[in-house]
Amino acid sequence: MKKLKENRTTVVPGEALANGKDCKTGSGVYEENNQIYSEYLGTVEYRKGREVRVKPMKGRYLPREGDSVIAVVSQVTYSNWILDINSPYDAVMPIGEAVDEYIDLSEDDIADYYDVGDVVIAKIQKVTKSKDMQVGMNDRRSRKIQGGMIIEVPPTKVPRIIGKKGSMVNMIKEKTDCTIVVGQNGRIWIRGEKEGLAAKACKRVARKAQEKGLTDKMDEWLDEKLEERGDN
Repeated sequence: MKKLKENRTTVVPGEALANGKDCKTGSGVYEENNQIYSEYLGTVEYRKGREVRVKPMKGRYLPREGDSVIAVVSQVTYSNWILDINSPYDAVMPIGEAVDEYIDLSEDDIADYYDVGDVVIAKIQKVTKSKDMQVGMNDRRSRKIQGGMIIEVPPTKVPRIIGKKGSMVNMIKEKTDCTIVVGQNGRIWIRGEKEGLAAKACKRVARKAQEKGLTDKMDEWLDEKLEERGDN
């Protein structure tokens, strides 16, 4: 593998990163004619095993099969729904992946089940090379969202908000008495006693994602805010 950039330098979409038949494509890159290119703006990383990948900076979500996302119904067609998943690409949700019962399309209006503007927790089921995507709601976590609030953070900050084995998000849930669902696409649903505080906490984690010991710092910060509110 011949590296065409210095490790951890900033690259732009379409920029050549490496060439050679023994290159391995990681996330955020694609291969054409034995040459690897960046899919988006980010930092290039050359890893052991001759893998090349690009860690995105700020930007919209790039879907992967199996991801749980918070999506908004943007269009209702004759036989499926089109969903905004906070990505450059929309996703299709077929009837069979969203509704258990039989629907007679000659008589039933599928907007009665999910209409434009409805928000759902869904799972990415298929992503083709041309970025055609299918989502479904057969996963146990999937459902229509009612009540609460939705906030957005950079998708690249989602792992930090969740924390190791859910440590960060579970701590925020416990402190704020909220249900919190973090979508891999950077949308977060919050519902509960202290929604506003939980939202501020999630956004604070996103801003300070690079700090060490952040979970302990957030624990202290939340205790201070709760004391100011008189909730302790």
